[in-house]
Amino acid sequence: MARSIEFDRDEVMARAVDAFWRYGYESLPAHVLAGEMGVSKSSLYNTFGSKRQLFLEAIEIYANAKALAIRNASEAQRLQEQLRGILLHIVKDNDGGRGCLLVNTSIEFGSHDPEVRRLVRAGFQSIKAAFEFLFIAGQRSGQFKRDIDPAIWAMTLIAGIAGLRVLAKAGYTERQLSPVIDNLMRIAA
Repeated sequence: MARSIEFDRDEVMARAVDAFWRYGYESLPAHVLAGEMGVSKSSLYNTFGSKRQLFLEAIEIYANAKALAIRNASEAQRLQEQLRGILLHIVKDNDGGRGCLLVNTSIEFGSHDPEVRRLVRAGFQSIKAAFEFLFIAGQRSGQFKRDIDPAIWAMTLIAGIAGLRVLAKAGYTERQLSPVIDNLMRIAA
């Protein structure tokens, strides 16, 4: 008789996302990943299939969570402050120094894995759509310029955020990166 799963899948997946986020894919052995998740190596394979399948699911979970957070920020009264806060958090903390899982994965895998590349691109697209939503809400409320295409602005913002994350990882300070944030905000405000 097969043993039933004795863990909360969502909680274990959150730990997997964090592990891949901190270590990357290649430098994370399956036994270490299982330990980070709090499951046995056999449970990892029996439940998630393979390390790769788990990684692909982790990328989707990460992107969906980031997009949801941006959509939730769209409901605030002061959208410019929300956006500036998102950008400042990147240069101050950069998600605990981990950066962005999508950016990290893009750097690690480059273009040599079409499936991962497609999934990362889809993740960026969902985040871009969330920023478009935020920007449209800001245009409707008069907080952002109406003469800027939300899709173009959102893509510019995604590129700016990716750059901020890489520069923050390279040791650039909040003081050094604040002018970049000011310029990104000037585009929309």
